[in-house]
Amino acid sequence: MNDIKKLADILNATVILLNITTKEVSYLKKNTTNANEPITKFLLANINLLSNHRYQSLNYHLGHILTCQVTNELIICFSFDYSSLTSNSNELMMLHSLTNLRSISQIIYTLYHVSQAPDEDVIITQFSDQQIIKTETTQPFDATTFFNTETDIIKAIIYSHNDQLISALERLSCLKIIGERFASNNLIRGEKDTLISYIAVLNRAIIQWGYPTESAFQLHNELVQEIELTPRFLDFFQIIREMTWYYFKVVQNYRISNFLPLHQRIVKYVKEHITENMTLDDIAKDLNASKKTLNPAFKKEYNVTITQFIRQTKIDTAKELLIASDLTLLEISTLLSFSTTTYFVKTFKEITGLTPNYFRNHFFDHHLHL
Repeated sequence: MNDIKKLADILNATVILLNITTKEVSYLKKNTTNANEPITKFLLANINLLSNHRYQSLNYHLGHILTCQVTNELIICFSFDYSSLTSNSNELMMLHSLTNLRSISQIIYTLYHVSQAPDEDVIITQFSDQQIIKTETTQPFDATTFFNTETDIIKAIIYSHNDQLISALERLSCLKIIGERFASNNLIRGEKDTLISYIAVLNRAIIQWGYPTESAFQLHNELVQEIELTPRFLDFFQIIREMTWYYFKVVQNYRISNFLPLHQRIVKYVKEHITENMTLDDIAKDLNASKKTLNPAFKKEYNVTITQFIRQTKIDTAKELLIASDLTLLEISTLLSFSTTTYFVKTFKEITGLTPNYFRNHFFDHHLHL
């Protein structure tokens, strides 16, 4: 179970263990808060349905739960709560937990049994806040309804109105956004065009609200690149939901960032700009701080230089991408702004003692047991 906990930490998920026979729920982390109580009630209320399929993704207004039945008695659940995303999370991992549902489910099974996982499909299921699974129904696309709902989403994001965002996303989920209107001969192209258009609208909205233009476009470009690199979307609307909550947290975190101590603002900046080739001059300029004060304030708190922290954070992000995505080494090194793939491999080996390919290929039998 320790291996499964490590995988959950990488994916920013909470692990819930569900005993089918005794109907008991437990967590791998002892300090898990009561915030997960509605989730556990839902799982218990639908325990018979959950045991009908090996792998399932259960969608709700704040996130999704990936379930893997590993034995006749035990279901392992990975709970992803979009509203709890913090500045320590970066948008690179946003799409991967949803575009790789099947592989993640198989990894969970393999880690539990130390054997090859069954090659089965992931069943996508919608459930409501009334704790019951419901059949997903969609209405024909209506431009006025879509525009009004999108406007409500923007207002909820820029004013940090949690309940309003939940309500607007629920209304949006009932609209048939993808269909005859978009690339009828190429569904995946239609989905990508819709996502890119959607984040462009959100990006313009947060810039008009006051979010830094350069940072907003950096966020936009990274998301577009991730969308284009994704071969297919198993659960399209959950991608929209997760991206929307990410923008919500970006604005919310920006509101409070100026009140943080300098060393915490540096950490936040590095994590939010991890795909860039950062310099101390860039950090000092964007944080409105003296370059001379950066390293002393940072090293006093963390005992490492900012440059060392940037290198370590880039490699930590690379680990996540190696495990949770199918991106090539070239794509990862480019995404993280390494000058060459060779330099990326060299840096990865200096920090971890392993090459990226070895790390990816021996994740089960080596890294998780270190």
